[in-house]
Amino acid sequence: MTFWHLFLSFKVAVRSGAARMFLCVLFACAVGVTSASTPVDLKAYLQPVNDIDRDTYLHPKEGSNICARECVLGEEPKICYYEWTVENYATISDACGGCPDNVTDCFNDQCVTADGYERGILTINRRIPAPSIEVCLGDRIIIDIINNMPGRTISIHWHGIFQQGSQFMDGVPMVTQCSIYESTTFRYDFYANNEGTHFYHSHDGLEKLDGLEGNLVVRTPKEYDPNGNLYDFDLPEHKIFISDWMRLPADEHFPGLRGVKSGQDANSFLINGRGRTRIGTKSTTTPYGQINVKAGNRYRLRVVGGLCTVCPVKLTIDGHTLLVIATDGNPVAPVRVDSINLFSGERYDVVLETNNAGGPYWILVQGLATCVDQRVYQLGVLAYEGTASGQRSLPEDPGYDGFPLPKNYRILNPENASCNYGSGGICATQLVNPNPVPKDILKELPDINYVLTFGFQGLDTEALFNSYDRFIVSPLGDTLSSTVNNISFIAPPAPPLTQPDDVPADVYCPTDSDGLVRCPEGKSYCLCVHVIKIPLGSVVQLLLSDKSPRSDLNHPFHLHGYAFYVMEMGVYSEDFTEEALIEDLGKRVRATSSAPILKDTLAIPSGGYAVIKFKANNPGYWFLHCHFLYHVTSGMAVTLHVGEHSDVPTPPAGFPKCGSFTPKVYKD
Repeated sequence: MTFWHLFLSFKVAVRSGAARMFLCVLFACAVGVTSASTPVDLKAYLQPVNDIDRDTYLHPKEGSNICARECVLGEEPKICYYEWTVENYATISDACGGCPDNVTDCFNDQCVTADGYERGILTINRRIPAPSIEVCLGDRIIIDIINNMPGRTISIHWHGIFQQGSQFMDGVPMVTQCSIYESTTFRYDFYANNEGTHFYHSHDGLEKLDGLEGNLVVRTPKEYDPNGNLYDFDLPEHKIFISDWMRLPADEHFPGLRGVKSGQDANSFLINGRGRTRIGTKSTTTPYGQINVKAGNRYRLRVVGGLCTVCPVKLTIDGHTLLVIATDGNPVAPVRVDSINLFSGERYDVVLETNNAGGPYWILVQGLATCVDQRVYQLGVLAYEGTASGQRSLPEDPGYDGFPLPKNYRILNPENASCNYGSGGICATQLVNPNPVPKDILKELPDINYVLTFGFQGLDTEALFNSYDRFIVSPLGDTLSSTVNNISFIAPPAPPLTQPDDVPADVYCPTDSDGLVRCPEGKSYCLCVHVIKIPLGSVVQLLLSDKSPRSDLNHPFHLHGYAFYVMEMGVYSEDFTEEALIEDLGKRVRATSSAPILKDTLAIPSGGYAVIKFKANNPGYWFLHCHFLYHVTSGMAVTLHVGEHSDVPTPPAGFPKCGSFTPKVYKD
């Protein structure tokens, strides 16, 4: 039996989590055998930098090593090698020639147009979004990250990949690895062991917001997709990567200014790295991002919320509805909507039916929350190929307000979980999981029940200038430290996953006799390495709670290493408090649905909560954090330590080490 047949034999079990450890062993063995006995010429497996064209994808040449392909049942997995150089770069650079006056030049190789505003950026192989990874379930992904940025470090997180058996490849600096230093190369090497629409991004500092992020798609044979009969094509060109964009580098907004250019809101958005922006009364004229389709087909679109700031977005395609079939790499029972709200880190797969009159049509991305006042939006184009010469012209720019709403308008993922009957909103708790949900998730009380209340600690002038707390300056001029359970997370001096003996015990937050992590006695707020210990194999329930006053902020929390079941979401009221919810969670299982869906990123309603549940079957140190970039950078995070060090595979030989250098000093 081949490795691929073994893998697919356990496919259904993997979805429920029962066989993931078995597959982890298979993966570790496969890596060990390959590296120990058969040196590989990686250049033979080097993947193209650009997305491949439609014909190459649908009709690959025999013996081709290109990994972007239709996944075929029984096909042997491939080795997929990528060589990426990370460097400082610029929009509208010399590579752009006469762009935007000469539109053709805007599509030159290595020309990054973004929204047409010239600024310094960070890129991988001079592309925004960065080059895509497109593989099949079971493929081996190997990426060489060559850091060519002067004075900067980097690490890459593969958002949505569980990294079971390759925990040291998760890419969280000073938690799972050391940062990658200037002029060095780090080789990420892991298996695509869970399918879906994922993405990757720098997890070091604020680099993601300056351009270091890209698509990561793991496909599976259509026979294993419960919604595979609903679409005709799943093509590499049909990705919609939405990112927020600023006119200044992200570092210049951290911690933030009190007057000019205050706050950390986006100036515009990008759709697949392109768009336009208004500067004063004028608009730039760079090309929009474009999706090409043919009439009479059903296309799977993979939508990624590669956002960083506190503004979520609403995605709408004029004249078309969207049939939602997956979120965060996990299938859902199909539901048809008119628009989707995306928060930072979320992904949705939708089916677009091209049954309208020949295009083109606008794709509209509207900024929400604090971006409403500035009416920040972006446009893309849905173009119908091969239509008659009499096709409709592209309508005028619809502006921020967009298109007229249809009757019975439906929006997925509304802000503050406003999805009561008749509202038109559909929340994550109303989506249905097409796969069986384990009994211990749906009907049994958890082994671990932990409350994580997040928010901000205001710092007055005296506190600020008598300490070095990490902080941000809000648009209102407040100085804030971001917290979980009143603790602002700081990274340890060495990664506890790979160098546990090099992390001093006194940098960790103290733990009470009841096992709860708290600030030191007498302190209501503190900075420390916030780690929660969780036994391997336990069923864990987390209450993610926002007790702050109602606002525009719906904090999206992302859990590394897992997908979790979304049991319940809501907002607090005078009659329903966090304390009442905690008491009830200890007595019974609270679940909105009898078939809750799986996600790895979830927006928590402002002044509200979410109850999530998962089986802790993936040992390691897993980051759980707000995906608003400035919030996690200033401390809104915690690490879940699942299992013991002996449960985690040994890092590869020569894995980099790091740490503080404070030797003892002696008198001469």
